[in-house]
Amino acid sequence: MIDVLLKTILFVPKFGIHSFQVGFLASQIAKSLELDPIEAFYCGVLHDIGVLTPHKGIILDDIDNQFLIHQDIPTHESPTKDHTLISAFEVSKMSALNEKFNHISSSILLHHAMPQYLNESDISNVYANVLSISEEISKYVLVNDEELSYDDIMIPLSTISNRYFDFVYNAARSVLKEEYTRWMLYDIKAGYNREKLIWEYNFQVNLSFEQIVEIGAVLSYMIDSKSQFTREHSWRVAKVSSAIAKEIMLKDDEFFIAGLFHDIGKITTPIEVLEKKGKLTPQEMDIMRKHVYYSYIILSDHEDEPWFWPAVRHQERIDGSGYPWKLKGDKMTFKDKILQVADYFVAVLEPRPYRGPNTPEKAYEEVERAVQNGTLDRGPANILKELVYGGYDFDKIDFMSSIQQDIADFEKSLTEG
Repeated sequence: MIDVLLKTILFVPKFGIHSFQVGFLASQIAKSLELDPIEAFYCGVLHDIGVLTPHKGIILDDIDNQFLIHQDIPTHESPTKDHTLISAFEVSKMSALNEKFNHISSSILLHHAMPQYLNESDISNVYANVLSISEEISKYVLVNDEELSYDDIMIPLSTISNRYFDFVYNAARSVLKEEYTRWMLYDIKAGYNREKLIWEYNFQVNLSFEQIVEIGAVLSYMIDSKSQFTREHSWRVAKVSSAIAKEIMLKDDEFFIAGLFHDIGKITTPIEVLEKKGKLTPQEMDIMRKHVYYSYIILSDHEDEPWFWPAVRHQERIDGSGYPWKLKGDKMTFKDKILQVADYFVAVLEPRPYRGPNTPEKAYEEVERAVQNGTLDRGPANILKELVYGGYDFDKIDFMSSIQQDIADFEKSLTEG
């Protein structure tokens, strides 16, 4: 699931480019300093992950080169900035990364700190300084369409060399002399070799269910927070689909993961489409529907996992009217149909730009109507009916996971502080 984290970030325009440039460059500098290049890569890719939350009203669609450059201006007044605090906090919530890398959260926290706040004998501080100079170089590449030479980069960088430890600055100079480094930075910008980097730096680790949920909770918080109308959607689908599965003795963990990641492709959906109050045009509907395609692309390396197909087939319909493959019922599994019912039910349960929320009973009536119209399967719908009218406490699915709530509370403390 580490690859899913990387791919999701990569699908955010501008931000993904900057993140991967910083990650790649940090890894090269770290290697020159005999530090762990893989840890440096992940520090770099995740260093600004706190920008991908609704902090101070910022949404993913606001992120462009100028926004990133403004965020990356260091300050002499403090060793941290709001987004470095949020980034470090979010990364600290993913135990798989913190077990693998000893310095990742602390390095991200201080990546805008000036040298007077850092100790060059502290490895995490060195990583932080490596991130700082890598960010600066990435900014030069982002704003220049033509490929820059070594001198084109080093001349402006030399005017701010006092921001960096001497040995970090000299290591950056050394790796920038290599054409490979400079060409790779522009390949990342042009869209080449990004998958190569994910493959090269993806570390193999068997994640527990809890660790997968941690990653999914952070990612779904970012994606669902794009719109107030989808803020808790993935978590609710995870809860409802796993509850249906548990009723018939299926492995509810599989359905929870499927629900948590099913809408990961919405990282690409523009906010004006998500929050449009009127009817979507055919073109806008195509944009909305395409999120399933991107979910498939982002999750594709996990095709052999039991949760994969239910996650990416959640918009298919048993009469063949769904998307993106127009599959009919006999071409899908019962597991697929559980996700379809759960997603449909939750979508009706939640508020939308054009209406308020519905009661579980009203939401089920819409599911029943879809069953009668031949689009949803009767089997999982009947199980859902038992939950709705059998005393299942749907109020408990109105809350985000503890991780998501912690992030929201942390952001709130910064805005109110």
